[in-house]
Amino acid sequence: MIVWLIGIAVCVAIWGALWRGNLVLSFGVLIGLILAWIASRLITPYVTGMEEIPLWLPPLPMATVALILFVYGALVWIRGNDALPKPKQDEKDHHGHGHH
Repeated sequence: MIVWLIGIAVCVAIWGALWRGNLVLSFGVLIGLILAWIASRLITPYVTGMEEIPLWLPPLPMATVALILFVYGALVWIRGNDALPKPKQDEKDHHGHGHH
């Protein structure tokens, strides 16, 4: 029990340092903790053996990662041309200037 309380105290201290240093990251950690708590409540009956494990549950983490990577890839593909630097024009490419 004491090890658990020390672990909680260390995690709160780390989160407090994040709060002072990077507010966006600390909110991301907080949202991630809430989502992890909700997910743990949903899968607890399957992990403890109270319910039979459905067929879709074991590949769910891999499918989630694949879906997130697919969405990020689609966003990069759609917005990719706007993010690329514009090519520099050489001085030789100016048409009509200095060509004899």
